[in-house]
Amino acid sequence: MKLPIKKIFLVSLFLLSVSGCSGRSPKEHFDPSSGKAPHANSPAALIIDDSSGTENGFNQAALSGLKIYSEAAGVTYKCYNSSDSTPDSCKNAVLAAIQDHAELIICTGAHFEQAVGSLQEDYSNIFFLLLDGVPRDSSGNVIEPASNVHCITYREEEAGYLAGYMAVLEGYRNLGFIGGEKLSSVERYGYGFLLGINDAASALAVSGDVHVEYWYAETFSPNEQIEKVSFDWYQKGTEIIFACGGALYQSVLSSAQACDGMLIGADVDQSDISDRFLTSAMKGIDSSIIVALDDFFASGKQWPDTLAGKAVSYGAKENCISLPVRDQAWRFKTATSEDYSQVLARLKSGAVKIPVDTDTPPETDIAVTYHDQQEENS
Repeated sequence: MKLPIKKIFLVSLFLLSVSGCSGRSPKEHFDPSSGKAPHANSPAALIIDDSSGTENGFNQAALSGLKIYSEAAGVTYKCYNSSDSTPDSCKNAVLAAIQDHAELIICTGAHFEQAVGSLQEDYSNIFFLLLDGVPRDSSGNVIEPASNVHCITYREEEAGYLAGYMAVLEGYRNLGFIGGEKLSSVERYGYGFLLGINDAASALAVSGDVHVEYWYAETFSPNEQIEKVSFDWYQKGTEIIFACGGALYQSVLSSAQACDGMLIGADVDQSDISDRFLTSAMKGIDSSIIVALDDFFASGKQWPDTLAGKAVSYGAKENCISLPVRDQAWRFKTATSEDYSQVLARLKSGAVKIPVDTDTPPETDIAVTYHDQQEENS
């Protein structure tokens, strides 16, 4: 029997206080070559890539969703960190969860794609929920999810589009995008951001006045290089930067505070961090986990046929893409809530379509300066 999950989710959002995951190491001898795991005593495990941390971002939202469901349904869980983002480290973290008798393993992010790809067949009695990715082989090629795997991806391009469109309506003309690693989810954010900026500029007939700086930092962690680049951009006239990836926003925020600049957050509502965040491009990570867990446990601790071996993509139409609208998070002064509702409605209805080709920059009427890693290192 399924839980009344929508009610649980709405109530819990106001009550939940989330603590971070802590790393775990194997407690007893375990032979990975056996291909079998012993019976579970903690059914669910959440494994995060430690490079992104658990504060104010994707991993926090994943933990939030798991905690909400576990408290409502009486399901126990454990949290694990991979020591870094390499395939071997991610695989070892998954094996540690299997050793600890997990039945359902939730992996957060594309760094776990090869780990799930290499283990899904060998551990057919273990179930996987892979967020922001699909299984891949050791060469990085996409492979079919096995029946014990369910994948959830998000249409980040729609969230980026909303953020870019509303920023231009608010009056920003000099914008920036700093992405973390060049993963598909980050690229989709940036792609949509540019198209949202472009469409809003066209609607306002200001395309010739709009300029975007664009760069991938190749890391999700804050560092001096990101702080230097963002500081230079702000000093040269950039008004607002979309800080897209893990904890790199910390470096951008430091520059914004020094230069009186603004930011756009990613994945979750980051308005509580600082009043420097104009808005955040959000995806419903926590809610999608809750729904998936409800389906899993309601089906007798297995994926139902509608989810088994399937990869789904959630966007605005599924109410999984949005900007924050609660009173303290709504910081637009020129752009209105009606403007936002209209843009969101066009995405939901399909009136606005964002065909993403991350191998080719989108065609725009605005000026975009693309920076490479070597250039920004000099």
